[in-house]
Amino acid sequence: MGKGTAIRWVVALEPESIAIRKKYQMTRIAISGPYPIFKDVADCHWLTISGVGRVHAAAATMYLHQVSSAPPWAGWVNVGIAGHGAGTYGTLYLVDKIMDKSTGRSGYPGPVLSSNSVRGSLMTVDKPETNYGNDLLFDMEGSAIFEIACRLSCQQLVLVLKIVSDGPNIDVKKLTSKMISDLVSNSISEIFKLVGKLEILTKKEYDRLELPVAYYAIKKNWHFSQSQEYRLMHLVRRWQATAQNKELMHYVDECKDAKSIIQKLSIKLDNHEVDWGKS
Repeated sequence: MGKGTAIRWVVALEPESIAIRKKYQMTRIAISGPYPIFKDVADCHWLTISGVGRVHAAAATMYLHQVSSAPPWAGWVNVGIAGHGAGTYGTLYLVDKIMDKSTGRSGYPGPVLSSNSVRGSLMTVDKPETNYGNDLLFDMEGSAIFEIACRLSCQQLVLVLKIVSDGPNIDVKKLTSKMISDLVSNSISEIFKLVGKLEILTKKEYDRLELPVAYYAIKKNWHFSQSQEYRLMHLVRRWQATAQNKELMHYVDECKDAKSIIQKLSIKLDNHEVDWGKS
């Protein structure tokens, strides 16, 4: 699947997870906890089932982040059913705006994906909505998952997909587990394509955030305090950005301690950037 691929799935209902787990060949991991956790063989795709409601959705997202050791470049995906006043039963929507009815807050999922998928706005509510708006999707978890995921990764890596399951002519109370499972299953090919594009974005973010081997070698050979580690990380990133020709380890190998390394790199980089600005 490739270095840097990291996708975390949060769904509310067990039937919503079946087609996803099958597609990615996920199995349940043997740990006790408040929410079930599944993963694929490569540890790239992880999934949890939150149950209904914003509180559970937020808690399950945090729990999945902790259990899976989700990296900061992870893509987060919420797939689920939703009501719609005018949408066709079974239509998959790529959500580009989320509103929370109880808080009044709005957010904008940000993946820049080239897709012909129908786009729509989602309203997250605290109880099943029967007063459907013609231009809105309705669910009970989306805003909470989106809000937490944005804190754990970045807005551009959060994907929210909703499938129309009920509306003025489709009673939400008549939905069965099989109907819900079939709705996701029927859209799994399109979901797979969209998530494949998200995977590419996570790899790009991984490359952007990845630190060179020299950073870890320096940390291994010299003792750094927490604040010094942060400073070193910043300096190493600057070293990469300025396309230094000299190998980093060779440049600092005569330094006696962390303080002298930081000082030497700071002077070198400051001088380099001044020279570059005058050229």
